[in-house]
Amino acid sequence: MKTDYIVVGQGIAGSLMAEALIARGKQVIVVDNNHYQSSSQVAAGLYNPIVFKRFVESWMTEKLLPALNLYYSKLEVKLNTTVHHKKNIFKIFASDDELKLWKSKSSTSAYMSEIGTEQLKIEAIENEYGGGLVKESGFLDLSGLLNLYRDYLKKNNILVSDFIDNADLNLTQNGVSWKGYEANKIIFCEGSSGMENGFFSWLPFKLTKGELLIIKAPLLESKYVINKGVFILPIGNDMFKVGATYEWQDLSQETTEKGKTELLDKLNKIMKVPYEIVSHLAGVRPTVSDRRPLIGLHPEFKNVAIFNGLGTKGVMIAPYFAEHFAEHLENNIILNPEVDIKRYLKHYPQA
Repeated sequence: MKTDYIVVGQGIAGSLMAEALIARGKQVIVVDNNHYQSSSQVAAGLYNPIVFKRFVESWMTEKLLPALNLYYSKLEVKLNTTVHHKKNIFKIFASDDELKLWKSKSSTSAYMSEIGTEQLKIEAIENEYGGGLVKESGFLDLSGLLNLYRDYLKKNNILVSDFIDNADLNLTQNGVSWKGYEANKIIFCEGSSGMENGFFSWLPFKLTKGELLIIKAPLLESKYVINKGVFILPIGNDMFKVGATYEWQDLSQETTEKGKTELLDKLNKIMKVPYEIVSHLAGVRPTVSDRRPLIGLHPEFKNVAIFNGLGTKGVMIAPYFAEHFAEHLENNIILNPEVDIKRYLKHYPQA
């Protein structure tokens, strides 16, 4: 069977990469091994245009947010669903100095609410110094979106439930073949598994494990996403996602008592109403040492590509850069050098 592209992986990266190519009239097959504990399946799906450490705008916000809104709206129409939820983040201040910093920064930011004499408060949360609202933030029901997109792929005979071993690939000057499929290019979108792929193991992945809790708290305000040490994300029916941890040593997919304790310690410092733990989840994020995606063609095998390294901001980054990479592949536009894997060419063993 002939196709234009083989996309490996059906997390947020693979799904949006496939959709960007399909929207351009390309023939695509998506190969996925049903890895339901991938970071995309367990992530909160939160996006935020503000870096809380310094109260500055996140990288490329002015381009990423419009692409995010457009892309997910189109997918909702295509899949007849609602998975994108716009919701302000209530950033709770830890000190008077943080309050003053917010006031100074908010006057020049389109994404930060200005604060008057009346401080925003939430009775169920400890917030002595008040807080500010982040606008143009929200979350994506990642698991819901990916499951619906998987159904779409199955219905259109685009999905192949299998694992690709590089040894089974036959690379030629004109393309790649695998188990009866012939394609012009193969794009690896494997998330944290990407560092084990022999084609791209030379890239500087710096994986990060994250754990989160789902709690039930009927007395907790659900109007905003709350952030102080942890985020508290309302998902309906008095349920909330609480996260997340950052672990660089233990990169297993398993939940830990250490992660649970860390989250509960932070949560208990701000919660003033009772709650119960419903579930505990873990996943490994495909983060990179310079916190930028890994996108581009292999330096030696020009029919082998990667779209990975979306890290903790995958929901926000994926729409823009899936389109960007598709334009590079189809129309030869120049890749943004900040994401192009050529920036790490010196690490390639044949360089």
